[in-house]
Amino acid sequence: MGSLLSYLVELIFLLVVGKLLGGAVRTFFAPSPVRGSARPPQTANRVRIGKTARDPVCGMFVSTELSHSLVRGSETLHFCSHECLERYQKETANASV
Repeated sequence: MGSLLSYLVELIFLLVVGKLLGGAVRTFFAPSPVRGSARPPQTANRVRIGKTARDPVCGMFVSTELSHSLVRGSETLHFCSHECLERYQKETANASV
């Protein structure tokens, strides 16, 4: 019984040491990154074009180049969607009546 226990302890020790050595060897032989060529990770919400403005209806930030815009006097308002633009126009029409 004692020899079986010592065999299992030795086997676990060898597995742990093998795992550590394998990780060290992979790290040592892994290709090193070339300076200046590292690209940032790609994310879904990474695209930004130009300046951003806050939609006055829903509060979302939108690109001023891609938004639905409305010019009121000297002010330009930017909306995330056509629905927000229509809602703003309806609310301002009701407020002025």
